[in-house]
Amino acid sequence: MPKHTSLPFHFYVNVNNSFLGPDMPEGVTKAVWHGIYCREYQTLSCHVFLESGAHWSGLPLHALSATEDFRYGPEMLMPWGGMGEEIEAVYMPFLEGLEATGMLDPGPNGRHTGIIVDWKDGYSRYPAEHKPLSLIQLDSGQFVLFPNNYVVYKEKHFVSHKAKENMKHYRRGEEVYWEK
Repeated sequence: MPKHTSLPFHFYVNVNNSFLGPDMPEGVTKAVWHGIYCREYQTLSCHVFLESGAHWSGLPLHALSATEDFRYGPEMLMPWGGMGEEIEAVYMPFLEGLEATGMLDPGPNGRHTGIIVDWKDGYSRYPAEHKPLSLIQLDSGQFVLFPNNYVVYKEKHFVSHKAKENMKHYRRGEEVYWEK
């Protein structure tokens, strides 16, 4: 598996100019975000194609926004650092567009992109440490990568308010299931 991977589809974003060089004017540069890579413990890095025609690699997740709002830093947008160098991005259509609320304080709101980012490494070998991350576009325009246990979804045709009471009993899986 590669250190770099393409996103299942691209996003039109703005890049905060402060990440493109010290002499850049304040403001944003339009870009197409199409790929990602990461090193262990680091913030997700992004491959973007800039409106100037340049291709830029290594922009951190917090340098991108669908708007011009860059209020959240890396600790909020990616509470877990990269868990390895072998990265994968998969598209799960069922999740695309679902309203999502982060369970951190304050809990930002947004919509799931349908993309899950995952790593293959020592951490993911153990069920309690396996943390596939959901790529959510916040209402502010920034993108966040939350582990499943950091986000709750709204889906009016299926999610029951009464069933949410069970969430206090959920515990992460720590068992490995093998074929018998």
